[in-house]
Amino acid sequence: MKILAANWRCIKNPEMGGAEIHFHEIFKLIVKMGHEVTLVVHSFPNAKPEETIDGIKIYRVGSKFIFKYAFKWFYKKHLSKNNYDLIVDDISKIPMNTPQYINKPIVAIVHHIHGNTLYKEIPAYMAYYISRCEKLIPKYYSKTPIFTVSPSTKNELIEMGQPESKIDFLYNAIDQELFERTEVKKSETPLLVYVGRIKKYKQIELVIDAIPKLKEKYPNIELHIGGTGDHSEELQKYARDKGLTDTVKFLGFLSEDEKAELLGRAWVFVTMAMKEGWGITVIEANAMSTPVVGSNVPGLRDSIKHNKTGYLVEIGNEIELVDRISELFDNKEKMEEFSSNAKSWSLKFSWQKSAEHFIKKVKEWYPKLS
Repeated sequence: MKILAANWRCIKNPEMGGAEIHFHEIFKLIVKMGHEVTLVVHSFPNAKPEETIDGIKIYRVGSKFIFKYAFKWFYKKHLSKNNYDLIVDDISKIPMNTPQYINKPIVAIVHHIHGNTLYKEIPAYMAYYISRCEKLIPKYYSKTPIFTVSPSTKNELIEMGQPESKIDFLYNAIDQELFERTEVKKSETPLLVYVGRIKKYKQIELVIDAIPKLKEKYPNIELHIGGTGDHSEELQKYARDKGLTDTVKFLGFLSEDEKAELLGRAWVFVTMAMKEGWGITVIEANAMSTPVVGSNVPGLRDSIKHNKTGYLVEIGNEIELVDRISELFDNKEKMEEFSSNAKSWSLKFSWQKSAEHFIKKVKEWYPKLS
């Protein structure tokens, strides 16, 4: 198949996240399966206008503020004559509404419905605009098959009015080889870890707030935060103002090997996000035999198996968060049970399985592509 995809960001974008990892890992394998993949994304400072990465031909057009319109113009002017067999509309930000102007087989990918979390990150007028666009997905995509990454997002789409028969799963996965070759070597002293983008909606402050109470029981406890993001400086100041600079360590950008090694040292991975599409880092932590304590919100309630691979806690409930972490720290038998369950759970998710499922399901939806 000759595939054209649109996503707001590519794997090299400084603001890339789980949606971009999801696309790149799956479609580089689809290229290896013999298909041709072209991806159009928005540009960023010092980015090449054209580039091929892992066999995926990438065009960068427009900025992040006008990409919806830049893509439409670029498609009509340069790509519409290229006889693509399939269009992949990866809705990780504002929907592109491609079914309005592209008369070809289309599948969409929806990671999560941002909804009110947008108001935590961006000005209210922009949050309103994007959330309004999200609500219109059923209007423009009702006849378009949609892949989503979790049951939570599927349920949200159905509640919005998207036909259930048009929705299937395309799960996030992990680099199994990376985690198999990395040694699990737990820290000698209690270690909490968060790895991921440092954004306001991730609510890492709630984890930092729990540290003083945990220090009362575990004086040697540390919280290591890996990753970058536009909330990083503010979060570091927050930790300093609480007098926790010796306890809360900001590690910045981590290579894949460094990330795996850190997750292998962690006693517990903690995430208090307002919402997730799924939570790739949850499964990555699990792959290093690390249980996860996370907020009971869409996405995380799918990736965290409550009372098996970790615990789900009420968002903002500091007492419950401290109690659940303490329960694992204090109960060696439960910690070992959860760690074993976490490792087993992580083995269910591979990018190869997701890539193969994508091709199989697309051919079911569009038999002429077989």
